[in-house]
Amino acid sequence: MSKIAKTAQRVWKSAQLYIGFHTDQNGNVREHPKVWPPKNGKASIHPDEGKQEVFLQLAADDKTHGRDVQIKLRPDQIVVRRDEGFAWEGIIVREDEIAVRVNGVRIRIKHDGSISHEDAGATTYIEGDGAVLKKTEFVDALMSGDGVELSRRTDDSIAAITEDGVIAKARDQDDDP
Repeated sequence: MSKIAKTAQRVWKSAQLYIGFHTDQNGNVREHPKVWPPKNGKASIHPDEGKQEVFLQLAADDKTHGRDVQIKLRPDQIVVRRDEGFAWEGIIVREDEIAVRVNGVRIRIKHDGSISHEDAGATTYIEGDGAVLKKTEFVDALMSGDGVELSRRTDDSIAAITEDGVIAKARDQDDDP
């Protein structure tokens, strides 16, 4: 038996496909959507999720350790969500990016391999070429993709390490941030 098979555990106990109708046949918005499971297991994805929505409900096998997951199928994205807890809370899959929310942190992975990490007013970007940019309320810091150049900019100073040497200077109050 493989190591994976020995440690694997059952996470989900059931999956059900539903269609949620957010408006009635006359186009009036319902207070609560009418939810209906399609008999043949197929559902068309409506272009306006405000009117009709297709989703898959996965029930957790063990409610004390797991949480139910809902997978919403939309024309331009797939949304996977569950209630807040100790791990991921939501995933959005689009044609050109994947976004994940984990314990309040937002992470985006774009089609070019670049990544952004947003947490409590600070954002870190990793560009496709490996360059890293960190932006906070107090500082912008940059490291080039090859690691040769570093720079830091605050409200009152600019500093950089380049192949040509080290530069550091105070910023004038009228310098653009």
